[in-house]
Amino acid sequence: MSGAARPVRLVSVVIPARNAERTIAGQLEALGRQTYPDPWEVIVVENGSSDGTRGLLRSWQRRMPRLRVTFAGAAGVNRARNIGCRQADGEFVLLCDADDVAAPGWVAGLVDALRTSPAAGGALERRRLNGPLALAARPPKKAPALLNTFGFLPYPAGANCGFHKELWSRLGGFDESYRGGGDDTEFFWRAQLAGYRLEFAPDAVVHYRHRSETRAIVRQAYGFGRSHPKLYREFAAAGMPSSPLADAAGAWWGLLAHAPDLLGPTDRRAALLAQLALRAGRAAGSARHRRCYL
Repeated sequence: MSGAARPVRLVSVVIPARNAERTIAGQLEALGRQTYPDPWEVIVVENGSSDGTRGLLRSWQRRMPRLRVTFAGAAGVNRARNIGCRQADGEFVLLCDADDVAAPGWVAGLVDALRTSPAAGGALERRRLNGPLALAARPPKKAPALLNTFGFLPYPAGANCGFHKELWSRLGGFDESYRGGGDDTEFFWRAQLAGYRLEFAPDAVVHYRHRSETRAIVRQAYGFGRSHPKLYREFAAAGMPSSPLADAAGAWWGLLAHAPDLLGPTDRRAALLAQLALRAGRAAGSARHRRCYL
C-alpha cells in the first residue's frame, strides 16, 4: 500500500470550480480527511463564478496551507483542468469536482493505481448525495467500474481520475473544444490509443453529486448528447461504433411510448425529459459536426 511503497515526490489535486459556493467546502473538508501520508497539494481553478466562490476560497487558503487558487475565467472545464495541470508541481495529477465529496482513501487509492499505470479512474458512489429525482434521471450502475457508454474504450469520469503529469504533457493536455460533454472521454481515449494503460482503482471512491433540478438535468443531458457526434467524428476511424438508425428509431419510439410520464410523478418526468434531451442533443450535434450519431 501507499505507506510501504516508494514515496511519490508530490501529488497534485486539481479542482475546477464554477459557482461552487454551496458545495466546495464539503469537498475541501473531505480532502482534509485523506489518509494519504506523503506530500500533496490542492489547486482550485476558479472558472468564472458569479457567486461567492472566490471569497470562500480565500478563507479556505488561510485554513488549508497546501491549497492554491488560480483563475481561468468562464472558459470551460477543460481549460480549467489544463490551467491546473500546468501549474501542478506533482508528478501525479488527480482530478475531482467541486460539488462532490472524496472518501478518505481517495488520494491513496488513485496514487496506488498510478504507481503501476500512467492513468487511472476511481469509483463513483451515487446514492449518498442524491435524491430520488436525480437517481431516476441517472440511475446508478450495478457495480463500480470504469465507464463504457459507447461500446468502445473505457474511461473514467473527470470527477474521479488521475494520470502522470508527463502523460498529460505528451498528449498536449485536454481538448478545450469539448464543452458540456465528452471532455474527459476524449482525453482518456486518446491516451489509450497512444498506447497508455488505464487502470480502475476501486478503493478511490468519490461520492458523486448529480444535478438535482429538472431544468439542470435536461440541460446537462442535452450537452452530453451534443458531444457524442463530435466524439464519433474524431474516433470512428479508431473503431468507435456507429449509432445505427434502427437503434435510434427504437429509442425514440420507446420515449414516445412513455410520453404519459410527462404528466406523472416528478422523478419519472425528469427521467423521460433527460432521455429526450440526450437524443435531441445527438440530433443537434449530428447537424453541427456533420456526422450522423443519433
